[in-house]
Amino acid sequence: MSAPADPAPGVPTTRRLLAPAKLNLGLEIVGRRPDGYHELVTIFQTIALYDELTIAPAQSGGGAQVAFGEPPLTLASDPTLGGEANLVLRAARALAGHALTAHGPRPTAHERGAALRLTKDIPVAAGLGGGSSDAAAALHGLRDFWGLGVPDDELAVLAARLGADVPFFLRGGTALAEGIGERITPLPPLSSAWFVTLTPALPLPPDKTRRLYAALGPADFGEGAWTRAQAERLRRGDPLDPALLVNSFARPLARLFPALEVWRRRFEAAGAPWVQPSGSGPTLYTMVPSRDAGECIAAALRTGGLDGAQVHVVSAMP
Repeated sequence: MSAPADPAPGVPTTRRLLAPAKLNLGLEIVGRRPDGYHELVTIFQTIALYDELTIAPAQSGGGAQVAFGEPPLTLASDPTLGGEANLVLRAARALAGHALTAHGPRPTAHERGAALRLTKDIPVAAGLGGGSSDAAAALHGLRDFWGLGVPDDELAVLAARLGADVPFFLRGGTALAEGIGERITPLPPLSSAWFVTLTPALPLPPDKTRRLYAALGPADFGEGAWTRAQAERLRRGDPLDPALLVNSFARPLARLFPALEVWRRRFEAAGAPWVQPSGSGPTLYTMVPSRDAGECIAAALRTGGLDGAQVHVVSAMP
């Protein structure tokens, strides 16, 4: 069998990027701004659970076709990306438009476009940030693929326009997030940390997050003190303190989705030392001292029957 021919000069080769999920190690809603956005204090942590984004030359076929020109970006529908509302396609559109406006067209990029394909392993709308991570991977990957001279600070501005937590995923790791999630302060990485995640197969409405925000009561708001204290522990090199883990969505989740409480109890019965929701849920998680300890909990959950729920044992990603 002959080796594949070398690509023509200036034509990029196919790239595959991993887009990690995240957990919220504490999440406190601290107020609502006049524009309707809620301010929060949270600690983001990327974990070893990934979507995969493939970027290939446009002429290779397959995936969503992206090309520069007039209009600045054209897209062909791709079922794997779920239509033009998908954050990957929005990120591609934003990057191409910004590059043409701020940096001028580059001939090779103008000619080649890209074919995008997304393989999902992160549960959708589950509090794990999969869509935002996919968007960050698209920004990073397409900037390099197209050879665009867009600096990191401009990429971060584009990311923030796509979603409040997209800027975090440009770097990942462990970070304190404030404001609406766009003010990121890196923290020392969690060393040798393992987590078990449980995502029940609940019938969630499309406006789940809006309903959860609407269900917040005065007792669900905080001042951010618990999460900032956790961040200070991590800065000192101390381990994560479960007693400082709070989530402003915990009570609204329990009220709106009573079945989640059943899963929380099952998680604890399987050996979870504590259970918290990630983000706006419904994913629940716990931290364990080792992969073996996590696999024991996962095995106990599977023995009881998962009914479509997804269980993962994952490490923290620096």
